[in-house]
Amino acid sequence: MPRRLQRKRKKHRLTIRLSLLLIIILTLSGLYLEHARSQHIAAEKEKIAESSLPKTSADSTILQTIEPKNAVSASIEQALVARNFSGTVLVFRHGQIILNKAYGWKDQAKRIHNTIDTQYCIGSVQKGQTAYLIMQAVKSGKLSLDQKLSTFFPQVPNSKNISIKDMLNMSSGLRIDEKKISALNTTDSNEILAETLRQTTAAQNAGYSYQPVNYVLLAGILEKLYQTDYNSLFDKELKEPMKLNETSFYSETNKEQALSYSQGAAGPEYAPTTASSYADELGTGNVFMSARDLYTYFQALFNEDFLTNQERSELWQSYPGEKYASGIYNMTNSYHTRGVKARFESVVDFSKDGQSGIILLSNVWNQPKGYNDLASQLYKKVAAKS
Repeated sequence: MPRRLQRKRKKHRLTIRLSLLLIIILTLSGLYLEHARSQHIAAEKEKIAESSLPKTSADSTILQTIEPKNAVSASIEQALVARNFSGTVLVFRHGQIILNKAYGWKDQAKRIHNTIDTQYCIGSVQKGQTAYLIMQAVKSGKLSLDQKLSTFFPQVPNSKNISIKDMLNMSSGLRIDEKKISALNTTDSNEILAETLRQTTAAQNAGYSYQPVNYVLLAGILEKLYQTDYNSLFDKELKEPMKLNETSFYSETNKEQALSYSQGAAGPEYAPTTASSYADELGTGNVFMSARDLYTYFQALFNEDFLTNQERSELWQSYPGEKYASGIYNMTNSYHTRGVKARFESVVDFSKDGQSGIILLSNVWNQPKGYNDLASQLYKKVAAKS
């Protein structure tokens, strides 16, 4: 065979091989690009799905006990142990949880210890959650903060001059004899609200005065707006969207809820609290939460899917010369909230950006002032720059 023909055939075979190689490369490239595209779509779908959750809800670190990680958290634990603290503490700093630990007894008689899953009555911290539900009603166009109380309960004295924001800020002038409500000895929220409406009076001077009746009436307004009971609304609009799995209303059969004690000379002393006593706290203090859930809740308030910066600022804006607004004390460099109910105490201090703070939930009342001052001192350690 002539060499020229041989060279021609070799060149033809090489061309075929190169073409096949190019086809293979292109096929593999196409498969890779399709795989990458699929991965990107899946990642975007996951991102969208997670966008409705609190930013910390996927943080596995809060699912377990976290021992002191540094000198700050170690000193906090030392201070709590020195006070015979019983409850759960959760400390976060610069967006990282540095302590999440439980101490003492959930049920002393049965020798059951508190754990990080234990639920404690958060008392008046719940007022902030009622305020959050009010803001959700504002966002949906059902309500405005300058709307008057008379729109809903015209029988309340001076209601035509009292706004929703006045009530949120405890600057409405509304008053009530809470003993008359507790004397009802009922768990029926309709009875409690009806008697509250009968007993409410209004002071002439409407400056700040801490009066829980404001939040009982706000709970009543929410029930009117949504045509449902407060507890069901709480679960649907707050608990479920924020995925709070360790949050509940008082129930004597709920074993996740701690018992509460007074500190006696011989140690913690237990005395039962009636169901009606908790029911009296409609919208103001009958929710139980774990420290983990309370942390997740506050983090959600800094998530724009729940509250925008403007909405949160408006909700937590106190009146001139005052500090209280919507369950929160607006301090100079931090936020503070506290609840005391049936020997339970909850104290939360956190930074203006929500990135650093301390949560104390206790089921033993053992101080004349509880843990309020101590929590403030411990928060200063958390907030320190060094």
